[in-house]
Amino acid sequence: MKFSPLNKRLLKIAIVSVIVVVAYFAAGGLGASMQLAFVVFVMAASLWITTAIPLAATSLLIAVSQPLLGIQSFDAALRPFFDPIVVLLLGGFLLALAIEKHDLDEVFAQRIVARFGVDLKMVTLGLMVSTAFLSMWISNTASTAIMVTLALRLTADVKDERGNTSKIMVLGIAYSATVGGLATLIGTPSNALAAAMLKKSVGYNLSFFEWFLYGLPLTAILVIIIWLLLFKIFPTNVKELPKVETQRKKLTKQQKITFALFVFAVGLWVTGQLPEPLVELTGWSGHGLSSGIVAAIVAVALFLTGLLDENDLPKVSWNTLLLFGGGLSLGSALEASGLTGWIGQSITQATGGGGIAAIFLLAFSALGFSIVASNTASSSVFIPIAISVGLASGTNPVILAVLVAICSSLDFMLPVGTPPNAIAYSTGKVKMHEMVKAGVLLDILSALTTIFLAVFLWTFLV
Repeated sequence: MKFSPLNKRLLKIAIVSVIVVVAYFAAGGLGASMQLAFVVFVMAASLWITTAIPLAATSLLIAVSQPLLGIQSFDAALRPFFDPIVVLLLGGFLLALAIEKHDLDEVFAQRIVARFGVDLKMVTLGLMVSTAFLSMWISNTASTAIMVTLALRLTADVKDERGNTSKIMVLGIAYSATVGGLATLIGTPSNALAAAMLKKSVGYNLSFFEWFLYGLPLTAILVIIIWLLLFKIFPTNVKELPKVETQRKKLTKQQKITFALFVFAVGLWVTGQLPEPLVELTGWSGHGLSSGIVAAIVAVALFLTGLLDENDLPKVSWNTLLLFGGGLSLGSALEASGLTGWIGQSITQATGGGGIAAIFLLAFSALGFSIVASNTASSSVFIPIAISVGLASGTNPVILAVLVAICSSLDFMLPVGTPPNAIAYSTGKVKMHEMVKAGVLLDILSALTTIFLAVFLWTFLV
């Protein structure tokens, strides 16, 4: 029996409705406010997983349902949509648009790759490092699209008995785009979501530089793991690639201005609030401007210099901003009702007081949820829970929030998991079972690596 798109949507809505009703009665032992917040939580998670309605529409429904159910006022439910961290994301999107519009990303990519010679392993590593670097600042979709084009060009004339050379390259690029986004606060919405929720829940200001200290070592380690693992899983007889000449043109005026604003933005983001060891060393604590203010300044400058105009505004990922606001609003509802505290205490008790067991549970729950939903949706669900577990168990909530945000982005298994995965699969160089084979191993290894750093390194950074 074949369903029309409308009938499919109606069926999904019916399934979600049944789940919501079951959730309402299942939570009957909780207080009225927590019971209704749990219903909103289950509704949001179900809609994000099934995509019965667009993700952004689910975010708006989260805000609308709260005053109707008496969880909190409409003003309080909408306030997260205008959180300063949303301005940071918007500024990051606009800067990325300017970089892509004026082809500065392609200039970066070609100049970096040109330095890695013809050795297959080194060129592959060069492509992966370049992709990860680009994904720290622009969308992982754009960075993957650029670098996959370069990879296919480099492997076009390769005589490979098994066909694994191009496979290694396109998968390496796709996966590096994902892990590159872990390194900066604007690399993926989940990172910014953790910072915003920590600020609201515990008053902790997670600076751009501090996130860099959490994310960059992990990105570097995961790029190496991916590189080694792909050559192990997909062996190839090819040792060297044919040399491909890349034209090195002078930067245009627009590219120079874009690059100057990029350096200006990164410089201000990194020096906004320096960590204590650097403060003691330099005697300077930073300029004090928040990441959101810096993003707003850069956004205005992009339009004043003519790098962007009103025709570029529709290209901004407004759906992502709405999804982000919905995640913050959901977290606000769970906190206002007291549900996060209750869940935190329950998990703490179930895991014998928190500790390693709670860390493993949170990390793999966020990772598992992200396989069937977007990473932003997964973060929206699990970051408030992670913070509450931290508060209930005595584990630092900053570490748990960062852990969950990162694990929500570690989806390497399916083409639908992330846009980079989809791009790699669309080249025709990678079969579904091959992506699953490599992706399952990387999902597990990357989560374990993140947990290891959280336990043995991050505790010294907070």
